[in-house]
Amino acid sequence: MKKKLLVILGAGSSVEQGFPTVVDLNCEVASWATNYASTKGLPDYYDLLWKNRANYCSGLPNELKEIVEHRTSPNYERVLGDLQTLMNGVLAAPYGDPLLRWITKADVFSGLEIEPKDRDLADRSSHRNFHAIEDQLRYLCRCLANEIRVKSRAFEAELLNAKGTGNFELYKQLFAGLSEEFEVGVYNLNYDTVALNVLPDAFVGFDKQAGQFRPSDIFSRNGWSFLYHLHGSVHHRIEIGSRVLESPEFGPKITWCGNLFKENGNEGWKDADALKTQSDEKRVLLTTAVSGGWKLDQLQEEPFQTLYSCLPRHAYEADAILIGGYGFGDSHINSALTNALRSKARGVDRPPVIILGYDKDKRPFATRNDSWAKAMSKILRVSACAVRAPSHHSVEQWTQLIGGVVDGEFEQLREQPCGIWNDGFVSACKKKTDQMVKWLSGDSSALSGSS
Repeated sequence: MKKKLLVILGAGSSVEQGFPTVVDLNCEVASWATNYASTKGLPDYYDLLWKNRANYCSGLPNELKEIVEHRTSPNYERVLGDLQTLMNGVLAAPYGDPLLRWITKADVFSGLEIEPKDRDLADRSSHRNFHAIEDQLRYLCRCLANEIRVKSRAFEAELLNAKGTGNFELYKQLFAGLSEEFEVGVYNLNYDTVALNVLPDAFVGFDKQAGQFRPSDIFSRNGWSFLYHLHGSVHHRIEIGSRVLESPEFGPKITWCGNLFKENGNEGWKDADALKTQSDEKRVLLTTAVSGGWKLDQLQEEPFQTLYSCLPRHAYEADAILIGGYGFGDSHINSALTNALRSKARGVDRPPVIILGYDKDKRPFATRNDSWAKAMSKILRVSACAVRAPSHHSVEQWTQLIGGVVDGEFEQLREQPCGIWNDGFVSACKKKTDQMVKWLSGDSSALSGSS
C-alpha cells in the first residue's frame, strides 16, 4: 500500500505559470476599487481602509514597526476583510453589532456621515452606506474571480496550443514522481487551474459532468487522490436555487462548470451573491473565491465547509507533507498543521515535511527574521536556529552563518525531518524531484548536497 502525501499549494506555486502575485493583485484590486467609486460617485471605501492600514504604524520607531507591520500592513485580502467589517459596522440596531458600530467614529471616516442611523435595511436609500459598501465589496470579489478565470483561460489555451509550457512540464514532472510513490491528496488554496491540469483525474468533490457538489462521496471515500479547492475555483459558479424553504434546492449554491470557455467574458459566471448571516448574525458575502479577513465565516458555506472539515483528518493521516508557495497566513490551515504535528511530536512518528518557498537573497533560514520564517517555525514546530544547509553543517552557532545558501541546496533541520527550499517552486521541480520523492519516502540522506 502506498504512503499518503498531503500537499498544500499556495499562490507561490502558480506564479511561475503566469498567474499574478499578491503584489500584482494589490495594484489591480486598488484600481478596480477606484474606478468603481468614481463611476458610481461614491467614496472609495477600499482606499480609505487601505490608507488606514498603511498609516497605522507611521508614528512608531522602526524597531517596533518590524514587530507589527507583518500583521497590520495592507494587502488586498486584508482590506477586503476590512470592507466586510465596515459593512457590518454601518448597520443600525437591530441589524448591527454593538461594538462594530463604533468603527464609524474613526477619524478616517470623518465627513462621510456613515454612522449607523437608519433601521430599514431593505430600503437602499435608507441604509445607503451599508449598500454602497456591500456593492463595492461584491464588485471587487467578482473582478477578482474573473481576473483569475481570464488568466486560467489563457493558461489552458497555451497548453492546448503547446506554447509556453516549459514551466508546466517541470510542474508535471514533480507530481508524476509523487503520484508514482504516494497516494496524493492536495488542498489547493488557489483559484486557478494549474494543479487541476496536472491531476485531471483527481476527485474534486463535485460531479464534474452534472456540476453537483457531492459531500457524501467526500466523507465515504477511503482512498486519497483528491484535489480540493479549499478557497474556491474558477470552475465554481453560484446558481440561484428555489425560493421555497422546504425545497432541497432552496437558496443559492455553488456548482462546478468544467468548461471555462463556455461563455464569453464573465457572462454566465456568477461569483458573488446574497449576503449570509454567520457569527452573531454578522453579514458575509457568498462568493466563489474565498478571500479576505473573514475566511472562517466564509468557510461555513458549501463546498468549503465539507472540504475544510476533512483537512484535519488528512493532516493526521499523512505519512509526509509537501507545502509549496504558501505564506502561512491562514489560521485555519496553520492550526490543522500544528495540531497534527504536535500529536506526532518527534522521532519516527513525525512525518517528513518539505517547504518550497522563495527568497531572492537566499538567506540562511536561521538568520531570517521576516514574518514568513517566524510563522513557519511556529506552525511547523521547528527551531529555526537549528536549520542548516549542507555547506553550513559545520557552523554550530547560527550567529556565525555568513553568505547565502548555495544554489541547489535544501536546508534541513538537524533533529527533525524538515526540509526548506528557497529558490522557487519550478526550480525545485527542475532540480530536486527525484530527491524530494525519496526523502519524503523516508530516505533521510536524499536531500544532502547540492545539484
